Amino acid sequence: METIKLSTWQAVSDYCDAGFLQIRMSQFEHLYQHANYYPRHAYSKGQLASKSWLLDKLCNSEILIPNPTVAILGSWIGSLVDPLHRYMPCERIYGIDADPECVAISEKLNQEYLEGWRYKGVCADVTQLDCSNMQFETGGELIDVTPHIIVNTSCEHMNSDWFDSVSTEQLIVMQTNNSSEFDGHVNTCASVDAMQEQYPLSNTVYVGEMHTPAYTRLMQIGYK
Repeated sequence: METIKLSTWQAVSDYCDAGFLQIRMSQFEHLYQHANYYPRHAYSKGQLASKSWLLDKLCNSEILIPNPTVAILGSWIGSLVDPLHRYMPCERIYGIDADPECVAISEKLNQEYLEGWRYKGVCADVTQLDCSNMQFETGGELIDVTPHIIVNTSCEHMNSDWFDSVSTEQLIVMQTNNSSEFDGHVNTCASVDAMQEQYPLSNTVYVGEMHTPAYTRLMQIGYK
């Protein structure tokens, strides 16, 4: 198990600067020009560090799937879509969130990937989806898909039903944390051991924890 200790916010900033989640100039300009449209906390130091950590460990792993279809559960505004396409070229990414406003924002942020549905926002309750055989309606079409990769960086915001529905052939990339005092955090894990007990994998590719001044972020990648 890897432990990353970032004891100060300056250390978090340094980690972000050296990490994978580099925002392209065109997207930076877009975010700047529409600053009132996008939630600022979506690009907080903690969020950037967590996403950079995920990209580093996923894209440097030995189990990368060529041109995968990816489902991001609790995708919020879709900040992972662009770097995933750049560092791990994907055939298609579905960003699934229960908030229709977030889905609309995610499509605006990732509008260059909408053609050919390289990215498509989906308004749905992920706890009600069968991840091994997803069925949902979006863009006026009924979609039936089994994603190669299930990404969930919002496990603390939902119950574990999504995990129960993932098949043994789908790669799981998940993050949670120990910050139960934050609004909306209804299912946190106190430690890596607690995470592995609640979300058991039979083949763990990576497991680790990232300590920040505000909370400890937990991550594991692997198969059930």
